[in-house]
Amino acid sequence: MVHDKYEPVIGLEVHVQLDTESKVFSPDSTAFGAEPNTQVDPISLGHPGTLPVLNRRVVEYAVRLGLATRCKISRQSIFARKHYFYPDLPKGYQISQYDTPICYDGFVEIDLEAEDGETNGTGEAPDAHHATKRVGLTRIHIEEDAGKSTHTDDGSLVDYNRCGVPLLEVVSEPDLRSPREAYLYLKNLRQLVRYLGISDGNMEEGSLRCDANVSVRPCGQNRFGTRTELKNLNSMRHVEQALEYEITRQIASVERGTPVEQCTLLWDADAGETRMMRSKEDAQDYRYFPDPDLVAVELDDDDIQAVRASLPEMPDERRERFETDFGLPPYDAGVLTEERQVADYFEDALRALFKRTKGGDTRTQAKLVSNFVMTDVLRVVNEDSISVRDLAVTPRRLAQLIYLRVEDKISSSGAQEVFEKMRTDTDSSAGKIADENDLIQVSDRDAIEPVVDGVLQDNEDKVDAYLGGKEGLLGFFIGQVMRTFDGSPNPEVVRDVLKEKLNGRRSD
Repeated sequence: MVHDKYEPVIGLEVHVQLDTESKVFSPDSTAFGAEPNTQVDPISLGHPGTLPVLNRRVVEYAVRLGLATRCKISRQSIFARKHYFYPDLPKGYQISQYDTPICYDGFVEIDLEAEDGETNGTGEAPDAHHATKRVGLTRIHIEEDAGKSTHTDDGSLVDYNRCGVPLLEVVSEPDLRSPREAYLYLKNLRQLVRYLGISDGNMEEGSLRCDANVSVRPCGQNRFGTRTELKNLNSMRHVEQALEYEITRQIASVERGTPVEQCTLLWDADAGETRMMRSKEDAQDYRYFPDPDLVAVELDDDDIQAVRASLPEMPDERRERFETDFGLPPYDAGVLTEERQVADYFEDALRALFKRTKGGDTRTQAKLVSNFVMTDVLRVVNEDSISVRDLAVTPRRLAQLIYLRVEDKISSSGAQEVFEKMRTDTDSSAGKIADENDLIQVSDRDAIEPVVDGVLQDNEDKVDAYLGGKEGLLGFFIGQVMRTFDGSPNPEVVRDVLKEKLNGRRSD
């Protein structure tokens, strides 16, 4: 969406639900999908006399994300009480961080050009080396989640299971200039928290929730316009759609001479429009003050270095390594590194193949594995809605199958058939399945030549036509040999033998 006269200014506040077994200040389970109000205790319900105890893993996860986004890490950060009344907040306040966040002043880099498997207009995959943009991060802070209210015609229900679930709130600078940039930023942040292993990033289950602040201003103006906040957006597409609608609405309001009102809005995906939730609060409305029940979080250099040492290879670094070390095209490297589990699967399969081949062309083998993963493996994962870890064709078994192709013992179509059978036959090796189904290619010329001779003798009229210039009949002869042969002859060997025999007849 491009506007000639106005420029959108967008900042996102993303709540990342951390993948810990217990809550941030109490031992309740954080498992998703439990019966309402079954994962609560006096601490999460805010009973008088209870004291919160900080979950150490939450601090570690916060530092992990801070380091991965090049943030500065606070040596001391303080928890505060954020006061507001709502039925799903039993204490009447939320424990958060206010003026001393644990991480601050970082950035997330986004790719501004084609992604999500788009092509560049020529039918080819886009080059991964193109324009990027850094989106600044104001802060990352720890806070607890509130409960969940459900409103029906018969009344309202409150589920407190989510009370006290640990969150990281990631607040960006107002650096985003289009809904598309906001989408790409959110997509990269989701990829990052999944790579780090701190959250599953599942927006449908509420593990990643986004609030968007947006305003518009005339192009060339530095002063910000009046912003509105879009609350609780639960998918990346909804973020993009809601921002497009709100930007258009604000521009229309400005064009009419009607001031934009600072407020909080909800996105109605069914109606495709925003609606008023409440007038916008400011920080003073929450009456922040340090929580007297919690001591400051103190971190020293050794603590931070220990977390840094545990960080995995980041997506950008891994993508570059796949291109440099394995010679993969940028598109392949981008697809394979989109999810950490898929990248791990690819490398495990390639490593297992290297052990079998004990040498050979590294780049050729890497491309073979890449092709199988991107086509067959990801197809099954998407069709069955499973994790690649749950795939019956493990990396070691996939390497068995690809080895058969490297050794030219099986055709490409035969490999597809073996792969499908490996999904259900989890005990047999790829070689055994290929052998039992007569898919092992015969490359022995002594075995193939008699069959070729028989086909030519049975089709003398077509041999004469071929010799007379109808060389397209070669495909007919190949098909006849393949059907007549008892087993699976190597089609390349069949082709070579046929051409030699036919050319020999021409010479005669």
